[in-house]
Amino acid sequence: MPTLVIRHPDGSESEQELSGELRVGRQEGTNDLTLAEGGVSRRHARFFEEDGTVMVEDVGSANGTFVDGQRITGATALTPTSEVVLGDYALRLKAPARPAGVRRSARPAGEAGAAPGGARPAPTRSIPAGKRPPSALAKRPASAVAPPPEDHADGEKEDEGGFVLKGLTGPWANQKYPLQGKLVVGRQAPATVLLDDDSVSRRHAEVELGPDGPVLRDLGSANGTLLNGERVAPQEPLDLQPGDVITFGMVEVVVERTGSAPARKGRASRTDAAGSEVAPAAASRKRLLVVAASVVGVLLVAGIIKSTTGGSEESVSGAVASRGEPAVDPTEQIQELLSQCRSYSSMEMGGEPDWGKAQTACSKVLNIDPINSEAVSLMKRITLEKDASEQFAQGNKALLRGKEEEALDLFKKIPKESTYFRRAKPKVQEAVLQVMKRSEDDCKRYVRDAQWSAAVPRCERYMGFACQKMSREELEPPIGFTLVLDSRRRLGRTEWRPKNKLYVDFLNARQKLDPNAEPWHCPVSDIFMDDDAAPNPRKVVEEAFKQRFPNKFMNEAMLDYWGGRGNEAVATLQRLRNNYEMAQYHADADRMIADVNNVDQLFKIGQGHLQSEDVEKAAEALQEALDVDKRLMDTLFESRPSFYRRNIQQDMAAKAITRGKYWDERGDGRRACRIWKLGFSFYQGNTDLNSDVTRCSTRALKAFKSAESCQDLDLVLEYAVPKDGMAEKVAEQKKQIGC
Repeated sequence: MPTLVIRHPDGSESEQELSGELRVGRQEGTNDLTLAEGGVSRRHARFFEEDGTVMVEDVGSANGTFVDGQRITGATALTPTSEVVLGDYALRLKAPARPAGVRRSARPAGEAGAAPGGARPAPTRSIPAGKRPPSALAKRPASAVAPPPEDHADGEKEDEGGFVLKGLTGPWANQKYPLQGKLVVGRQAPATVLLDDDSVSRRHAEVELGPDGPVLRDLGSANGTLLNGERVAPQEPLDLQPGDVITFGMVEVVVERTGSAPARKGRASRTDAAGSEVAPAAASRKRLLVVAASVVGVLLVAGIIKSTTGGSEESVSGAVASRGEPAVDPTEQIQELLSQCRSYSSMEMGGEPDWGKAQTACSKVLNIDPINSEAVSLMKRITLEKDASEQFAQGNKALLRGKEEEALDLFKKIPKESTYFRRAKPKVQEAVLQVMKRSEDDCKRYVRDAQWSAAVPRCERYMGFACQKMSREELEPPIGFTLVLDSRRRLGRTEWRPKNKLYVDFLNARQKLDPNAEPWHCPVSDIFMDDDAAPNPRKVVEEAFKQRFPNKFMNEAMLDYWGGRGNEAVATLQRLRNNYEMAQYHADADRMIADVNNVDQLFKIGQGHLQSEDVEKAAEALQEALDVDKRLMDTLFESRPSFYRRNIQQDMAAKAITRGKYWDERGDGRRACRIWKLGFSFYQGNTDLNSDVTRCSTRALKAFKSAESCQDLDLVLEYAVPKDGMAEKVAEQKKQIGC
């Protein structure tokens, strides 16, 4: 049976057998293999066998699935040497066991794809400055030094080659970036080598090919640049040689030579038979004459063809191309295609954008220049807007046909980031009113006639919209309370019933149809909520930061932190720290840098423990992260929680539910309740977790009634939940029996 080996972001490895189909993603319950770290979508990819071959297929993930550095678009066959990258995870097929006595041959230090020290490159992740691992390579490997150029009997120079940067880790593995002039490496445009990783700064470093070979220079990046494991001083130029390993943040590349590279400065020059040095100017003139002759020949051919074809530019271009010569300057062609892509995707021209043509134009740019930053950025937006435009158009057609419910289901799929979201919003509000009216009337009629199977879907349709304006207290019982739907029964002290009569009728109908039905939850959707229901959170946070911080760099950094972009926040604060005209803010900037780095690192540590199913160990790191987050966010920490706080709370609650259930099913109720209560201490907004801790309160009450000793009363506290009243009862009982 095939086995997948999964390398986790912390460097550890685990194995997963492949039997039939293996679904991989971030969301628990719907996937066979859950990978909860960054970059993995809820439903990311699937592995399966076909005719004895293991295949992998992306199932619509946001960040894509990469096989040997190439993003796949369909089912792709895997070989024993293939590496599959999903976000921060690397997966490979487990190699069959080798016979005893057979050893794997070592890879040469300079071989493409080999990491420093012979180790397999780790997946990328962000590490705050100052917490780098120790140097992996103190010196360049001996094989990295280029051999001296060989002499030739004819006295001619052999063809000069060039240099490339070849990716070693993550989705950039095996991708090559030719060194032509100056390459700027960074996470965003105007960088020419785009490494979309949160450990890489916007403008991280540059590699320039000079007359003496390639030169590396760090541009003051937040996480630093390493050359063979040694940190590079900002702005200090360092010569590169083939085999050198460069680490931008946590993304590794290796310098490789294509053909025969130009001789480096300081190496012996070749001499002719008489011992005199061959003049380089003569060779240069010879090459210029060859190039000039080629250009003149092309122009003559083009002129002849143009005169015979009536001057058609397309004919000239096609004819010249058929002779193997470039018809158009690639730079001009790229600019023309980019102009087309921008025009077709523009929403400011008065008409509807042509997303298909825009996508075609940008695809042609990427075929010529795969790392063109503007084309990559445009393609991301075009892909999002193209899908959204289709949903918007189909929704409009459904409205015209009077099918409001079908239209709402289509509009609901439009992402909030799309421009079509705002255009669909007014149409949604009008359709919602009509659908609510019809579904409300149907719900009441079917409930009155006791037609439960017809009542449930119509009542659910109505409540799906009505609940968008209702609070959680109106929809779910408080912790420790029991839901009672019989309206004729008087509620007890710990019993609860919704105040909305139609909601009660809906829940009654569900119970009549299926007595074991799961609790109903409101399907919250941004597009169905009123714009005035709540102010824009970002604007609220931005205004609060402006009042709190006197410096614009601090405001920008805190907005980045609030949105989960910790590395960008540190980089912004570092710019402030490097500006000596703002020395009065340096002390505050230093404290903020330390706090942001601390939260980001603790968050990653906690996520790693959650991935390893260790909720209690994760709680230590995550609680410390929340304490620091509270200091950073100040009065906003609860009303407008940061990305880190929201994810910590929700992830702890979700993992506590599953791990508590695991121990409860194995008969260890005390450990289950300890984990459930731990998750509940982080987040009390998860209804499933509320139900679990309610069970613990019930067990505590049962244990209290049968308690006969002080030891029994201590056991009650292991089940008791804060604010359920059991701690007070135990304290009183202990006092009475003299514990």
